[in-house]
Amino acid sequence: MADVQPPSGNESLQCKPDETYKYHVYTAVYSVVFIFGLVFNIAALYVFCFVSKRKGNATICLLNLAAADLTFICFLPFRISYYRNNATWIFGGSLCRISTYCFYFSMYASILFLACLSGLRYFSVVYPGRVSVKTTIKLCACVWIFSGVSTSPFFLSGTQIRGNATRCFEPSGQFSWTRVMYMNYFALICGFLIPFLVTVIFNGLLIKHIRHIPMKKKHIRKLTIMIVLVLSVFSLCFMPYHIQRTMHLYYLVHHPNICSLHDVLQKTVVATLCLTILNSCLDPLLYVFVGHGFKPCLMLICKSKTTLYLIPTSTDIGDQQFMEVQMEAMDEEHE
Repeated sequence: MADVQPPSGNESLQCKPDETYKYHVYTAVYSVVFIFGLVFNIAALYVFCFVSKRKGNATICLLNLAAADLTFICFLPFRISYYRNNATWIFGGSLCRISTYCFYFSMYASILFLACLSGLRYFSVVYPGRVSVKTTIKLCACVWIFSGVSTSPFFLSGTQIRGNATRCFEPSGQFSWTRVMYMNYFALICGFLIPFLVTVIFNGLLIKHIRHIPMKKKHIRKLTIMIVLVLSVFSLCFMPYHIQRTMHLYYLVHHPNICSLHDVLQKTVVATLCLTILNSCLDPLLYVFVGHGFKPCLMLICKSKTTLYLIPTSTDIGDQQFMEVQMEAMDEEHE
């Protein structure tokens, strides 16, 4: 389902769309996402674990979100190599299964963590102190377990021989596509629609609440940015992919010989898949505006670079700046 391909071989579908264009697109997009996603998500994990001493509910949720994104990013080099070699898999069947599984595991974990973030932000504003840190940790653990178990069928998607080459991420055979179609219906409902509905409801309630209570402009701006970012990630990255994937799988199974339609759907799956993986680069924006300690740490780095050639540095100055970051992170925690 990561890269929907028409059935091939001795099957009823005779369509043979040109696939070479997507190899260059995927290689370029995956490479950019790998570089930026790796840097920002590792930085986020470092800040959340070692700089932000007092971890609130939002910080814990964002820490898990960064870990989910990093899980996907760590397997991107295999996909980059795969498409650079004209869709030839050279890493063995086991690694193909693991890479396919981790794509969906990390994607749906990210979706669920975004939904959790919206809910936690709502309760922290409307019912301060109602949700404890221990409850948030348990909630995040449940997300990991549910994501891991529900996406485990993707371990069945191993390598296939097609066009005299070993393929990965590409099921083959009518039975395989029918199974993938039903897996997609489950993922669509439990992995996207329900979390998206939860996100919209909690953000809608939060907007309604902050409109009727006095709050500092700084707090309102921060909450507004979070709401816009979360809904933007859902609408831009995940919604087009799930809509397109559902349509594509339906027509592959039920109307496999409409070549003109499959040619269009094949091109759109490339576009929507690229949008999906961009969430690993958009999520760091949430770390800046929501994550406690992340923004002041970035400000410290920028300040250090600006003043590097203006004043002599010392251990005492560095310690003082680090304490300022910790104090600002603590202030953010109480917002």
